Amino acid sequence: MGFFFIDTVLDGLQAGFMGLKNIAVVVLPLMVAVELAKDSGLMEWATGKLQSLAVLLQISKESLLPLVVGLFAGLAFGSGILINASKEAQLSKKDRYIVAVFLSLCHSVFEDTLLLTAVGASLPWLLGSRILLAVIGSMLAARFFPEPALGVQNKPAEQGRV
Repeated sequence: MGFFFIDTVLDGLQAGFMGLKNIAVVVLPLMVAVELAKDSGLMEWATGKLQSLAVLLQISKESLLPLVVGLFAGLAFGSGILINASKEAQLSKKDRYIVAVFLSLCHSVFEDTLLLTAVGASLPWLLGSRILLAVIGSMLAARFFPEPALGVQNKPAEQGRV
């Protein structure tokens, strides 16, 4: 009985570390690419092109990066970038909330859409409905997000807190 438990724990630890290694292999290059894009000005150019989306969703320009990463790379990557951007760019609670609503409704559009079209889903209907639902849901979230009380600011994330 004791050996079975130890073997199970060791197998679990090994599988966990292998999973962590696999995630790191994907996430680290993505984080490096994001930093290079920021340093080269590519990120500034891209967020400038998407400024109308920020206005539509009532979010700051700084919150476009996690939104775009999550939209194309997936929920986990978008969330990781959102946490990082919350610390660096001082995103407001409203920005974080609206981006989270958008990404919960529409994330990883390439991968999910390709998988579902492979089993017979209509590409235009699937992609269009996901994006439309995310935009409408985010606009509703922005509309009904509680406004701060008079004299109280909607504070950005504090250092170390998200």
